[in-house]
Amino acid sequence: MANDPYTYPGTDILRNTLGITDDAALKKAEQRFTAVRGIEVARLTFPATPDGYRALHKHLFQDVYDWAGQDRSVDTAKGGARFAHAPYIASSLDAVFRDMAAKTDFRGLTRDAFFDRLGNHINEINAVHPFREGNGRTMRHHAAQIARDAGHPIRIGSIDKTAWMEASRHGFLTGDHRAMAAVFAAAAIRRDLAPEARIGPAGIAMLPTRAPPTEQRYRVTLGKAREELERYLPAARQQAADRLHALVREEAPSAAIARARTELAYVRHPKGPVYQSHLLTYLGIRQVDAVIGAKQTPLERVREIGAALGVQINAQQPSQLQRAVRALERPIMPEGHSPGQERLATLFLKNAPEKNLADPRLAPAQTIVDAAMQSARDRGDSARSVTAQGEAARQRIADSIRTGGTLETDVGGHAQDSKPLPPAPDKGRNR
Repeated sequence: MANDPYTYPGTDILRNTLGITDDAALKKAEQRFTAVRGIEVARLTFPATPDGYRALHKHLFQDVYDWAGQDRSVDTAKGGARFAHAPYIASSLDAVFRDMAAKTDFRGLTRDAFFDRLGNHINEINAVHPFREGNGRTMRHHAAQIARDAGHPIRIGSIDKTAWMEASRHGFLTGDHRAMAAVFAAAAIRRDLAPEARIGPAGIAMLPTRAPPTEQRYRVTLGKAREELERYLPAARQQAADRLHALVREEAPSAAIARARTELAYVRHPKGPVYQSHLLTYLGIRQVDAVIGAKQTPLERVREIGAALGVQINAQQPSQLQRAVRALERPIMPEGHSPGQERLATLFLKNAPEKNLADPRLAPAQTIVDAAMQSARDRGDSARSVTAQGEAARQRIADSIRTGGTLETDVGGHAQDSKPLPPAPDKGRNR
């Protein structure tokens, strides 16, 4: 990062209290100090507030950086997409923790509901990325404290590093928090009913292994398969969850419970059957041979379609699958755009004016629209012209929000650069 005040001049090495100017040595020292502080953190309680989150970061990194616990003052990005703009980190972080408080800190929830909300919460904090360094470790310790207090404890050391990085990247670029939820569920200390995905090539979820079916197979187009999945998948997920609970309650053989867990994980996984149908379409596959019948339950039908998709996926070259996966997950926004800004612009266009004015993130933008319309009225323009000019101003402002631009109004009510709008996370990620 050019002219980064956090680094030593001419290098990418972060300024530190230890005076280390070698990257490898700094990482080693940082890991050593934060590991010790992490043990202390496990015995402490930090308030579930923005300031409590900053205090957690400060405790972890106090031995290495004098800016520990402080919001970064520079913009950062990953994969061509930006994290929250530095001036609006505070408001973005406030919004994330207000949402958590409104949901009673995720307490009193079932296991699945808890990890879904925790995954979304951490995904939102990741999009803000409030610190110059140490965001991942702070998020993991924060998640562990939330899980402990909510009665669904996790073990940080059990978090799969590769899965964590993939879930962070996927969630940041797409807004989908389910992979992050699965990472935390897999690290839970009590896992009696936790679904355990069987992962195939390119991180794709697979059904439990089974003998080839002997029933009549029918040729189904991938378009038809997706229609079937959209129709039956919600009910299939509920049936899979009920089946697993029943097997556990009946103390069924462990092998049967394990298969039921894998099947439940498959129908819930972000790279489950619907994703796989899109992946095969991208690869040029047009149809699959599936065992389907009128008397099948939703779970049975999804299971058979999923098995047919799996046959085609296993027939592909791993390198082709990897390229297809990367293509499907490539951000659709131009480089430099922020997912948070895109969602904020969409929210601005969707909301009624009163709702925008009530939202501190969008009130400045709505004020510009109102001023443009009032200016048109003062000139004596017709009602139709006033409405048209207001809509034009809304579109201009939304475009500026998307690109992280800055806004003010001139005498004619046109948007110009001056005041930036925040890219705070919104509920559209429910991620």
